[in-house]
Amino acid sequence: MKVLVAVGSKYGATREVAKRIAEEIESHGFEVDLEDASDVQGIHYYEAVVLGSAVYGGLWRRDASYLVKEHLDELREKDVWLFSVGMETVVEPGQPLDEADGFAKDIGAHDHARFPGALDWDKLNVGEKALIKVLNPPKGDFRDFTAVRDWATGVATQLEGIAAG
Repeated sequence: MKVLVAVGSKYGATREVAKRIAEEIESHGFEVDLEDASDVQGIHYYEAVVLGSAVYGGLWRRDASYLVKEHLDELREKDVWLFSVGMETVVEPGQPLDEADGFAKDIGAHDHARFPGALDWDKLNVGEKALIKVLNPPKGDFRDFTAVRDWATGVATQLEGIAAG
């Protein structure tokens, strides 16, 4: 089974999460392509898709959201998992759905996982620093690669069941 892991990442923290997901799925014997969402030309080559993005203000990066919108009908016909990485990934009960929740619902994704991200002050541009000062989120690397691996193992286990028929 051929699996696409596609990611929208600006500074690389989310790309590293996607890389770990791809490696874990590959370790279960699947053929995996890891691509930036902006580089994906088509998804018809793949039986399954794992798609993720960095989250800013409840929104995915444009390249990742474009990939979903451009291939929505095709994604509905595939086994799909979504993941979001960002500082606002904790969802409180009653909180309105964010963009990725809507994508998961529209596609019929098996799951939408949320992982905490990383905020590296030195990588931000002047406009981003001004916004960050106002929002005052925690700075640092909060990624939990154990949780990422565990989720990816679960995806791989589901893929094994799908492949077995």
